Amino acid sequence: MEKLSYDFVVVGGGLAGVCAALAAARQGVKTALVQDRPVLGGNSSSEVRVCPLGSAEYNAWTRETGIVGELMHEVVSRSHEPFSITNSIYDLTLDAAVKNEKNLDLYCNTVVYNVEVEPLGREQSPYQRRIVAVHGHELASERELIFYAKHFADCTGDATVGALAGAEFRYGREGRGEFNEPLAPLKPDSQTMGSTLYFYARKTERPIEFVPPPDAILYRTQAEIGAYRPLYKLAHSDDYLGYWWIEIGAPYHQINDMQKVRAELLKHLFGVWNYIKNYGPEKEAAQNYALEWVGAVPGKRESRRLAGDIILTEHDCHQDRQWPDRVAYAGWFIDVHIMGGILNKAEHPEPSSGDKNYKGWANVAPFSLPLRALYSRNVANLWMAGRNISVTHVALGPVRVMLTTAMQGQAVGTAAVYAIAHDLSPRQTAAPAKNHVAVIQQQLLKDDAHVMGIRNSDGRDLALSARAYAAGESPFKMDDLIPGEYIPLDNALAVVAPLTHDHVNNVDFYLKNTNAQSVELGMALQQLETIWQKEPGLVVRETSIKVPANSEGWVRAKLDARIIPGKPHRIILKAFPGVRWARTINLPAGVACEYLQVSPGGCEPQNRLLNRFQPHETELPAYEFWRQDTGRHRDGGALAVRIDPQPEPYQARNVNNGWGWPYGMPNLWISGVPMPQALELRFDKPRKFNVILVSFDTCLRKPYHCMPPFWKAGQCARDWALSVKLGGEWKVVYEEKGNYQRRRKAVFDAVTSDALRLTVFAVGGDAKNDPLGQKTPVGVYEIRVYNEENQ
Repeated sequence: MEKLSYDFVVVGGGLAGVCAALAAARQGVKTALVQDRPVLGGNSSSEVRVCPLGSAEYNAWTRETGIVGELMHEVVSRSHEPFSITNSIYDLTLDAAVKNEKNLDLYCNTVVYNVEVEPLGREQSPYQRRIVAVHGHELASERELIFYAKHFADCTGDATVGALAGAEFRYGREGRGEFNEPLAPLKPDSQTMGSTLYFYARKTERPIEFVPPPDAILYRTQAEIGAYRPLYKLAHSDDYLGYWWIEIGAPYHQINDMQKVRAELLKHLFGVWNYIKNYGPEKEAAQNYALEWVGAVPGKRESRRLAGDIILTEHDCHQDRQWPDRVAYAGWFIDVHIMGGILNKAEHPEPSSGDKNYKGWANVAPFSLPLRALYSRNVANLWMAGRNISVTHVALGPVRVMLTTAMQGQAVGTAAVYAIAHDLSPRQTAAPAKNHVAVIQQQLLKDDAHVMGIRNSDGRDLALSARAYAAGESPFKMDDLIPGEYIPLDNALAVVAPLTHDHVNNVDFYLKNTNAQSVELGMALQQLETIWQKEPGLVVRETSIKVPANSEGWVRAKLDARIIPGKPHRIILKAFPGVRWARTINLPAGVACEYLQVSPGGCEPQNRLLNRFQPHETELPAYEFWRQDTGRHRDGGALAVRIDPQPEPYQARNVNNGWGWPYGMPNLWISGVPMPQALELRFDKPRKFNVILVSFDTCLRKPYHCMPPFWKAGQCARDWALSVKLGGEWKVVYEEKGNYQRRRKAVFDAVTSDALRLTVFAVGGDAKNDPLGQKTPVGVYEIRVYNEENQ
């Protein structure tokens, strides 16, 4: 039996655990990462193949950055397959990232089966116990390992460490009365969302027979599979992925009965594939498809949830509470699957897929996660990140997706470093009355993790006191039309745009009126606080515009409105049958397209008899929300407007304004073209520095799963250099070619200078139309400057 000593032990090698361990190790803490399987990635690994998803799917400009962004960019730039098809390149990328850290030791195939704890008296601590060590069994070598540490993180998903340590946890659904959650059932129960088993099929050059195993469920019709479980068209791709709705939850326990769950899932999986091959309407097209891979490990959604000092509820998902100890965010929708999964044939496997009123309520704007939900309330040195954090069953819906859990992991690893260095417990570290969290938040920002609403106030960052200059700044344009593409004004539509002047004279809209009469079209301008504000904003001006009969073209709204500059504004056209709003080719940074959704409460009439929408299960409130049209965001198109005066949101001064991400404004410098393009920071007096951090634009509106093989952001600096002014001349101190990452760190011998210059020679570019990367402007979110010689 080997005894191993560390400062920090992370148990669980999914994205949450990987990011927690990397965050701690990179800051000099001796860390162990203990994983019970041979590969890292958890549900996203090639063993399970659940695609990592996050906030950008439903909220533009919110894609996760920091450590997980670095890892995902490495994957998409190297993989020959779409991001949604997890392969060994994904596993190896995570493995290499972990093994390259000198302060991090990886223990794969190591199952934690016991936890040593010691009790704490009330006079010593408000906690009841602390963890001394965790015991692991390394399967391949049969070694017995005991990991001693000051702090531990439970990133197992099942809260295995917490449960063994006696931590308080929840399992199942809370009753509605406990937290007054509309999507909670009236009575609490022990039901959870289920686990999924994926398969992968590939088109071959000859017919492939499929004979199902004897115990496969025999599905001869779509109705037997389930009326709300549509099958992909085979013509869509030569690669055919399985279905998230091959899922089984209740009545099985998601830990105790997992072997039974897997056995049942296999029966349904083979039954579905047998239907596609031998019974379905596409059986002829399916002849040449072969079942190449079947998941060996079910992907879990829910089991134990550890209790922290804060338990996040559904109400916290509908508003960003701006927690003083916020360290991460979520923006996925309240994704709570139907109880029973594929065993429940009568209902939609995920309720929002079949009811627009439910969907409108379940879709949420980005909201913050507090550090007090990321540690155990009764185990003194236990952090947690992943689907086992301190949330209710309903609130688990948006926080359980893996890009979100990865950000939780980076936050926990960063907080643990601070706690270890200052001999603090997690509770002491997160206490809002203290200043500890502010330091942690600033470290997260420095490490490129977005903490919403927190500005860079790092006194060591010399760039904050500099002035930024650039010869070229990209104009703001939303009038390059896609010929013939319009969005009907069946609902009120809007564009959220960053306005930079203190007044708006006019707004022009490109419209098509198919009515035989002219129409008076309502228009409004609202002031917002963030790009994603779903509630109506402060009304600045309301008016109407006259659209001629049978017309197509630009129509002007005269506003003559005074506004507060430097805030996003919602430009609204109200609904009118027969009128359409033109689409544009591009979606400028910091812009969002929206539609108004109004619900009287309750589900749609056709769903009233379904169990999920009965009052004992769900109580949908009435609401009026603006929803982002993220399908168009992924394509890159906006709605056509011209604003007078034309906004100027992409100025050089954004690179050191303290904001490294879009939030209210884009906070981005976009250069002119062609390359090279340069930006300078000038100091009031000579400064000594040796480290520069640069955050390039990598298209934060685009989810990773929408990226094709070998993807690199077109506006990201590929070839670039840093120069400093010495003796009246510019000297290159750092240069790089072939970059595709957002965050770059330049380290060089210390210099003393009153100016530095970033020069970009080429961007990612369009490999077909612009192979040299000369025609696309570069985007830079942030530049930081440090003297770290003695740190």
